This record gives sequence, structure tokens and C-alpha cells, in this order.
Amino acid sequence: MVWESESWKTPLLKLAKRLKSLKASRELSEDQLAQIERDILIGFYSVRRLTETPTKVTDQTRGTLLPISKFANVKPVTWRNNHRLDELYDLTKSNQEKRDITFVCGRVIHSFIFAPCVSEEGGLCGVFFTSDLDRDKFLLFMDIDEVITLFRLIGNDSPSLIESSRDLPTGVETLVVK
Repeated sequence: MVWESESWKTPLLKLAKRLKSLKASRELSEDQLAQIERDILIGFYSVRRLTETPTKVTDQTRGTLLPISKFANVKPVTWRNNHRLDELYDLTKSNQEKRDITFVCGRVIHSFIFAPCVSEEGGLCGVFFTSDLDRDKFLLFMDIDEVITLFRLIGNDSPSLIESSRDLPTGVETLVVK
């Protein structure tokens, strides 16, 4: 449970800023690629923590659907070959989907494959990922602009109204966060 959300939201905004600067880079070093992995993993963990705590982001933000690309698996994925994305997945065609925040956070946090994607110009353009459970089904891709947008959305979301009610006969509690 997150008690004080600013301690999570402020660093999330800093991660978004750093990812934006890495997008504009002309050549990413090994240290920068490792930093990208840390930033994205910590960022998605932060997003998950904040969205799972009922009063830290609005219901509208919590219900956001994220655009991702999905590539079909063509060959079994193992620890020995998980870096050969072009051999394991059909990267020539993708299905565009919109998935909820919980789904994407889970796949990034529990990634079996996690690979930053570098543009032809040398900057960060997105991230490939799939979980240990999905590795032989599909590979996902999220554009770095969408990652930055998500981190900013969560980092800047400040609920101003919380309504709670309980149905006395059933005991079911309803919470609305705006």
C-alpha cells in the first residue's frame, strides 16, 4: 500500500524526463541501455503500485488503455536464445492492441525478454518485452512516447474527490476516485 504518493510520483516524472532525453540521443552506450532497463522496470513497478492503491490515481487514469504492438512467436524461447528476437518472433507483421495498465505492467515487471529498441538514428524508440508465461505465444512492443506519456499521466494525476459508500445489507463497499 502506498501511503504518500508524491514519493512515487515525483521520481516517475524524472524517469519520463530522462527517457525523453535518451530518445533524442544519437548513440546509446551500454551504461545508458542498462539505465533504460532500470528506469522502465522501476517506472512500471511504480505505476503498478500507484494504480493498485485505490486513492492515489483517478478512476479515469486507472482505466487508461495503452497501445501496444503484438508479434507472434515462431520458435520456442529459452534462456539461451532469448536475445534473438528476429528468429523467435515474426517481426514483419504485428497486431495493434490496446491493453489495460495492469496487463502491461505485469508483462514488463515479469519480463522474460526485455529489450530496448534503438532507432536508426541511435536514440531510444521503444521497448520489446514478454513475460515468462507468454514467451512462447507473443512478443510485445511499446513505443517510448507511450511509456513517457504513461509515466507523466500517473506522475501528474492528483485525485481531488474520493467518494465511498457501503451497501448495508450486503456490506459491499464502492469507491469512486475523481
